[in-house]
Amino acid sequence: MFSQSSRPARARSPEEKLVRRGDILRAAERLWTTTPYADLSMNEVAREVQLAKGTLYLYFSTKEDLFLALLAQHYQAWFSDLNALLDERQPKQPDEVADVIAQSLSSHEALRRLQLLLGSVLERSEQAIVFHQKVVALMQETAPRLPYPHDLAMRVLVHTEALSVGWQHLVEEIPARRNLMLNPDLKPLMVNFEEELKVSLRALLNYLQP
Repeated sequence: MFSQSSRPARARSPEEKLVRRGDILRAAERLWTTTPYADLSMNEVAREVQLAKGTLYLYFSTKEDLFLALLAQHYQAWFSDLNALLDERQPKQPDEVADVIAQSLSSHEALRRLQLLLGSVLERSEQAIVFHQKVVALMQETAPRLPYPHDLAMRVLVHTEALSVGWQHLVEEIPARRNLMLNPDLKPLMVNFEEELKVSLRALLNYLQP
């Protein structure tokens, strides 16, 4: 936590503004780990990062904008890890590709949880189109690393996102869901994200195999 005396009233240089923006994103993520998105306010984020609310709005005009920027940051991190794994493993067969993609997503739980917010609330942001353009650009960088024609590689990445959202929805840890899982009849719904995503991707990629 920053002390009030160590934080200038306003960041002036581009470097200071970039640092301040990062501080805000990290503060929002810290709060989000313990507070549901719907209950989290911009006031709380401003207090967490020790900024005036008006200063916070210089960086993000809405809570949706703030969390969309946070999601974009997590997408960047995931694609960086995925690209590194693809470059290292250079998978050729559908099962090998599926395993690499599933492994890359398994360590990015924050990304997967934020993806659940995208269709329900974050799409309201005026920055949604810009966000999707950034995601497509990241996909374009990754597509040549997949052993498929470009259009098919892009399709695989889009399907991966949809499957990730679906399986994360099923494994999402929320209090109400934990209570439901105490019922032994619901044991089949207790699944492992990486393993089930791997199964889904293997089936998909073997089906799409050109």
